[in-house]
Amino acid sequence: MVIGGMFELEKPGNGPCLERKNTIYTMSGRCALYACLVDMGKTAGKIAYVPAYTCETVLGSYLKAGYELRFYDVEPKGMVPVFKEEDLDGVGVLGICGYYGFLSYDRKFVELAASRGIKVLLDTTHSIGYVDEDADYCAGSLRKWMGIASGGVAVKKAGPFSIELLAPEEEHIRGRYKAMEERSLAISSGDASYDAKAGQTFWETEMRLRKIFDVYASDPLSTEIAKHFDYGNLASKRRDNYGCIMECLGDTKGFRPVFGLPGDNEIPSHFTIYADDREDLRNFLLENEIASTVYWPVPPMLEHPEKYPGASYIYSHVLSIQLDQRYGRKEMKYLATVLDAYSKKH
Repeated sequence: MVIGGMFELEKPGNGPCLERKNTIYTMSGRCALYACLVDMGKTAGKIAYVPAYTCETVLGSYLKAGYELRFYDVEPKGMVPVFKEEDLDGVGVLGICGYYGFLSYDRKFVELAASRGIKVLLDTTHSIGYVDEDADYCAGSLRKWMGIASGGVAVKKAGPFSIELLAPEEEHIRGRYKAMEERSLAISSGDASYDAKAGQTFWETEMRLRKIFDVYASDPLSTEIAKHFDYGNLASKRRDNYGCIMECLGDTKGFRPVFGLPGDNEIPSHFTIYADDREDLRNFLLENEIASTVYWPVPPMLEHPEKYPGASYIYSHVLSIQLDQRYGRKEMKYLATVLDAYSKKH
């Protein structure tokens, strides 16, 4: 595979610790989100105002914490949340997300919610390292950004966390390290069967985690990796890679990029596009040794997706391709060439 696939396990770096005050490290992003919701304690109304376009596991954190879900739609162009002030009545927490590293939500609405005493929880799974000063909590996963077994990180704006984390769940941790070991064997040997084993191990641990997640702490090695990772190189490579694709990409037919070039505080997590025929494009990419991922299937908690036309469009058309720090301009130019070839077919 030229582009795509799991990360290998990172080695702890020697850089300075980039930890902010009031930070905890957890076993996963959903553990981090859940820890924030638990730390909030009793919240008036117990209603969470959350995006209709999101991951099932994010919504699972709110439900596990006892919240009723109230959804807002997301405009496909630039993935901009469609907030409604009247929907804030009775809301205890506002959940927001900077999709794929692009911070498109309305800051004034966030300020409005905060002024009404509503807690603000920013999911940073797509926007690594970004801490919104108007958010009471910022939490997410590092697993889309680097090779790490326990990727959850949460930051609290005011004061330390009052909760006590549980010890890491050993079976899950063992499964994560095993999956990355199998991924390393696939790369070193060129034997694709190890990738298949890595994928199977990953999903076995993933599905188990969805059933048992709680306020589990990260394991020591993952915490060390997260604290001392070279985030500057990560940001620089991803921004350069995104710019290279956009620079090399011609007129597009059959698909289109969701976002323009990243702003100063934005670090792309993927090259994300809307495809007219997603499976056709995915197959074409795979034939050219480029893997792609769909984030996400419609979560079962969204019982009436037709009420949210923007989110429904995103769910049925969105497609993401890796552009992380493992790659450089050579791979990004190749990706642009393959996408151009697909365009010419349409």
